[in-house]
Amino acid sequence: MSGLLRRMGRAQAGASAIRVRPGLRFAVLGGSAALIVVMAISIAMSVSSHLRESASASAARSVDAIVRGFIDPIFTPESLDLGATVDPQVSAQLARLVASPDMRRINIWTRDGRAMYSTDETIAGQRLDIGHELATAFAGHTTSEFGDRASLDGPATDIPDRYLEVYSPIRGLSDANPIGVFEVYLDARSIEQRVEATWQDVFLITLAAGGGLLGVLWMAFAGASRRLGIQNRGLRQLNERLNAMAVDLRRSEARFRSLVQNSSDVVAVLGTDGVVIYESAAVQRVLGHDASVHRGRPFAESVHPDDLPLATSLLRRVDGEAAQPNASHAAEIRLRHADGDWRWVEIVGQNLLQDPDVAGVVLNYRDITERRRLEEQLRHEALHDPLTELANRVLFADRVTHALARRRGSADSPAVLFLDIDEFKLINDSLGHESGDRVLRVVADRIRHSLRRGDTAARLGGDEFGILLEDASAERASNVADRILHALRRPFEIDGRQLAARASIGIAVESDTGGQGSSAEELLRNADAAMYTAKAGGKDRSEFFRAEMRESALRRLELRSRIEGALHAGEFVVQYQPVVRLSDAALVSMEALVRWRQSDGRLVAPAEFIPIAEETGLIVPLGGWVLEEACRQAARWRAIRPAEPPSIAVNVAARQLREPGFAPEVERVLATTGLPPTSLIIEITESALLDEGSVTTDAIRALKALGIRIALDDFGTGYSSLSHLRRYPIDILKIDRSFVDGIDGDSQDERALVRSIIRLAQSLNLETVAEGIERPEQLNRLRLLGADLGQGFLFWRPMHREGIESLLGEASSLAS
Repeated sequence: MSGLLRRMGRAQAGASAIRVRPGLRFAVLGGSAALIVVMAISIAMSVSSHLRESASASAARSVDAIVRGFIDPIFTPESLDLGATVDPQVSAQLARLVASPDMRRINIWTRDGRAMYSTDETIAGQRLDIGHELATAFAGHTTSEFGDRASLDGPATDIPDRYLEVYSPIRGLSDANPIGVFEVYLDARSIEQRVEATWQDVFLITLAAGGGLLGVLWMAFAGASRRLGIQNRGLRQLNERLNAMAVDLRRSEARFRSLVQNSSDVVAVLGTDGVVIYESAAVQRVLGHDASVHRGRPFAESVHPDDLPLATSLLRRVDGEAAQPNASHAAEIRLRHADGDWRWVEIVGQNLLQDPDVAGVVLNYRDITERRRLEEQLRHEALHDPLTELANRVLFADRVTHALARRRGSADSPAVLFLDIDEFKLINDSLGHESGDRVLRVVADRIRHSLRRGDTAARLGGDEFGILLEDASAERASNVADRILHALRRPFEIDGRQLAARASIGIAVESDTGGQGSSAEELLRNADAAMYTAKAGGKDRSEFFRAEMRESALRRLELRSRIEGALHAGEFVVQYQPVVRLSDAALVSMEALVRWRQSDGRLVAPAEFIPIAEETGLIVPLGGWVLEEACRQAARWRAIRPAEPPSIAVNVAARQLREPGFAPEVERVLATTGLPPTSLIIEITESALLDEGSVTTDAIRALKALGIRIALDDFGTGYSSLSHLRRYPIDILKIDRSFVDGIDGDSQDERALVRSIIRLAQSLNLETVAEGIERPEQLNRLRLLGADLGQGFLFWRPMHREGIESLLGEASSLAS
């Protein structure tokens, strides 16, 4: 158009310079008039064509929005496959859609060309050839075309004379390849009327502009500028009208786009009064009801009563953001599901009251029920022991802290009980960790049932449990401890075995003066110290914390550290006590005894450090060192007395036997030192035989297979039975010194007991060694009873290797 005006302007300029003859003027005017008419028709047709295409595209986008917002959520690939059946609810929904003034007929096509749904009963269920437009839609593209009713086959009373046919792909919720096609017939008469009116307006305006141009030409192009201005104003008016029509079409499209773009899952629009204006179809999936159920009702009716303040606050904040329409606020609340249950949703509110296409508060929300359940589960697992479901150490310490804080404002005195299962490692090693876990669950259950509702039971780790009594006197704390110990003593069955748990309990009570613990950590530490005192006092009992226990615990901790340091510093030494044949007092073997000589020269008694070493596991490296040192010395002594070399007896703790690879380690030591296996005696205690686990049994049998002899130490003081003597390859029974001590007195019981042990050994072909022989009367009595070997101060005290070498040297000289 502007090019045409420029050409007209140039023509006007030429006309002003040259006077045109009347004949030529009429010829120019006639030709110009014809050209103007042709141009008016062409422009009107072009504008009409563009307007029709714009209206068609806008209608296609609107249909796409309807499909995305209402059709996709209700269809799945299975609902449109070959064997799918018609859903009456879908048919009802389509019927409601065609009730609008513009939609006249809706068909939903499956991929095999079948009209599965149609508002025209004559078409529903028919299978037709897939035409170009339908194929294009199945390829994922929306198409549209105008048509006349006369071109349709068959009766079409529901179709207007002029219609717009739109094909839109249905993708379902997955937004993948199309699973069907949504076909809709729209009433195009209003579009055609607007197009026709626009065509006439454009034609008349263009014709009027051309007439003005002709007038200018007729007046010898006088006043060309004024006429061109009029023409430009006419064109601007035309442009404004076209823009207004485009804005009207875009506004309808923007409503759907705005709702879809602002939707994370369910989209709801509320009025200023909080009433639901609109809810998207996704609410069916999230809350289980149709989108129309809550329309026109207050949104607050669906909110959980406990979450109403939060929801009200959210809406108030969103409503106050009118000046910032892009601002949003979020919250997590519960909404009622159609099944009556509550669903957690994450809701985001945005104020779009100023947006004329929405004119409301938009809420986007999604179901986060599973996420909330997972968070609750993780929170529970973070504060509870997964095996017993009791509180863990973190939660227990927190509750003790809160109990102490409440104590400062009341007369209640919280008490902490620290419980440790006695001999639990023996259960674990003998029956296996799975059975040990079952024992822990039984213990936890019995602790739980021994407490009041307000008390707290916790598993602190391993076989340690904590009990918090919120308001407890010393008497009540003692009663609770006794009740727990009594409950644990009741037998229970694990893997067909009857077991009874025993435990040691330490009790610490927060006193009025705070003397027994002013913090959770100190109260727990004090109860722990009392528990160790209970174990040292015989186990299966409880003990209240006293101030001196803290000093004892510190001494134990210090002793453990010193033992570790002594191992590295080489402060441990091995002494040897000879074992003789009672019939002639001939030396036959040595028993290796570990001693701790500190840097100041003082010897620490074994009773002080051996229990700590066994408890902490330091007995493993210490025992390994003693074994290698004793074997090395025994190998040297064989060179001093090759004719009758003495054997060496080494004590081995139960903890060492349970160590993986103990037997191969002993074999390595023998190979390294050159000592024959037959010259080594491994002494074990009766308590080690109680561990019937495969590790201990295999270790003893592997040692025996090497040719090493096995001695059962301190026989008669523990819990071994005849079945143990038959089950294990024992070679030697060592009679404890407590039985030997009274054998020369008036007590017949002592002599009868020793006689029974010796006869038992003889019946099983076992050697006997009497320990602690200090008087000649004891020696004579043991000879009469038939004991084989003996050791004690009557013969020799334990001595260093130099003394043994001197003794062996003297014996060799006498023998020669």
